Amino acid sequence: METIHGLPTYIADPPAGQEQKGIIVFLPDAFGLELVNNRLLADKYARRTNARVYLPDFMNGHYLGAHMFEVMDVILKKNGTWMDTFWKVPAAFQAIYNAAPFLFFNRESVSKPKVLKFFHDMRANEAASQAVGAAGFCWGGKWVFMLCADPEKAANGKSLIDFGYTAHPSDIAMPQDAEAVKLPLSVCCGDDDAVFSLKQLQQCKEILEAKHKAKYEVVIVPGATHGFAVRGSPLEKNAIENGRQAEQQAVDWYNKWFEKSKT
Repeated sequence: METIHGLPTYIADPPAGQEQKGIIVFLPDAFGLELVNNRLLADKYARRTNARVYLPDFMNGHYLGAHMFEVMDVILKKNGTWMDTFWKVPAAFQAIYNAAPFLFFNRESVSKPKVLKFFHDMRANEAASQAVGAAGFCWGGKWVFMLCADPEKAANGKSLIDFGYTAHPSDIAMPQDAEAVKLPLSVCCGDDDAVFSLKQLQQCKEILEAKHKAKYEVVIVPGATHGFAVRGSPLEKNAIENGRQAEQQAVDWYNKWFEKSKT
């Protein structure tokens, strides 16, 4: 763990002896920097793409605890007994109690300046001549959409990132967020996502792929639920396979665009 551009940051480096292709900035879900799954995924990206991966604490320590996984499983469970339905009520109250501080401390007016500053500082320094990718999950997915809209230029005139990938993004405003995208973007989401509905996902796919199929892709994973790319739910039949599919999609996308950035 190091402090990078003012933020505590978990860093995953490429294997020893491998040339670094670029940098990937990992914008996590609501479980943030401390979730082991997020760090393990950062490690995999570094190993499989030969990129340096940053996982910064954009949330300043205000993230959800891992105990919320079980709470969400109770809420999202389908076709259970009457007791399963009964326990949804206290689980919902617990979810609201825990989510309220997260939503307050990580609201857009607080988070957006931190995200933009990190990318500006990075592009002005170590990423001045390197390709930069962004990876966003749930909460972080919104920022990948924003960065792929190329909202601001760095001091050297470059875009803050070169390409992005997101799995099960949240708080996406359709159709405007998809319409605003300009930089290469890959989206991976399940057809059973409780946050980004199938209708929204299909609309996103139509908008992005109509622009330029080589620069954009939207993959809809059958049966996958929200969060599957980071942590497979025990309620999801093919959780492990779906998680691996999301990882492979990301790795293929980064390798493709790191290679293209050389030309």
